[in-house]
Amino acid sequence: MNEKLIQLRVEEVIKDRADDVFKSQGLSTQSALKIFLTQVAMTGDSPFNGLFVSTKK
Repeated sequence: MNEKLIQLRVEEVIKDRADDVFKSQGLSTQSALKIFLTQVAMTGDSPFNGLFVSTKK
């Protein structure tokens, strides 16, 4: 399986808080992001669908 490296920058406090949440679920941030991306790729659905739709007419 070929893999791609994804790098991103987030504020330290955001990463630390997310790390704590994932750790409480027995996950690393890396594994949580892999699960997220795999789920989106496999289902073709995103938790952001409809979130950024303008309601202006």
